[in-house]
Amino acid sequence: MPHALLLHGAHGCGKKEIAKWYTMLALCEDPAGAPCGVCRTCRLIGEGTHPDVMYAEHSGKRGGFSVETVREIRMQADILPNNGALRIFLFTDADEMSVQAQNALLKSVEEPPAHTAFVFTAETAGALLPTLLSRMTVKAVFPVTEAECVQSLTARGYSSEDAEAAVRRFGGNIGKCISYLTDETVRQSAETAAALTGALAAGDEYSLLRLLSAAASDRDTFRRTLELLDAQIRDAAAATLHEELPPLGCDARTASALAQRLTPNQTVRLHEAIRTAYADLDSNVGAVLTASALCAALMNGAAG
Repeated sequence: MPHALLLHGAHGCGKKEIAKWYTMLALCEDPAGAPCGVCRTCRLIGEGTHPDVMYAEHSGKRGGFSVETVREIRMQADILPNNGALRIFLFTDADEMSVQAQNALLKSVEEPPAHTAFVFTAETAGALLPTLLSRMTVKAVFPVTEAECVQSLTARGYSSEDAEAAVRRFGGNIGKCISYLTDETVRQSAETAAALTGALAAGDEYSLLRLLSAAASDRDTFRRTLELLDAQIRDAAAATLHEELPPLGCDARTASALAQRLTPNQTVRLHEAIRTAYADLDSNVGAVLTASALCAALMNGAAG
């Protein structure tokens, strides 16, 4: 087994679940049936209480890892395991890990003690430095098929109708589908982002402004809506370039319709307009004013 592993893929596609499975695989008390999921070790890992499995603590506004946290883990890595042959350190959602923190960890990943392993998860492999990546095994994680996603959701107790509605929005991304079914903000934002994409594709400025203004009534919902709209524009951009990339948005039909109207350069302008809206919100510009300005910028970006 590799001493350092990176699992990368879209948010919600199961990277952390696979990391937990991998940890069980490495430490399970039943090597022939690993991971068995029922031995004491597997149960403790599943509960997050195994003494030899440590999750690095996130810190700061961006949710990265401090240099102090990395230094503490380097010290912990020298300690022999309490049980079994390995101590495993997990850095989940490592996309915002600073260069300083990565450099502080480099020596431990390059020449770890024989009893130590590291597991990282991130949305993109490029979030980590090439010097760090070169010292680990890198594996991409993809969404499952839509049929498999429906099966997984119904096995969790959701109705077939709800499962199919979620899959229409997020395809085989099980994590995003569960969020859609359990979080009203996600559901509302996804429906609004799909409608906004359709309004952009139709050049319907009135509907665009109405939808943006309604979303702006709640800042958190507005941010989530902009995030999904940006993902829709990314999917449209991929279509304009004839790139076969896994979708990140919430409505393939309207993203495809938008792609029919736009050039690659226009999709870049739409993305930049949304980045500007984010910056305005971060600068405490009023959400409704931001929505109005974004509407104009999106219409201009799609027109010229």
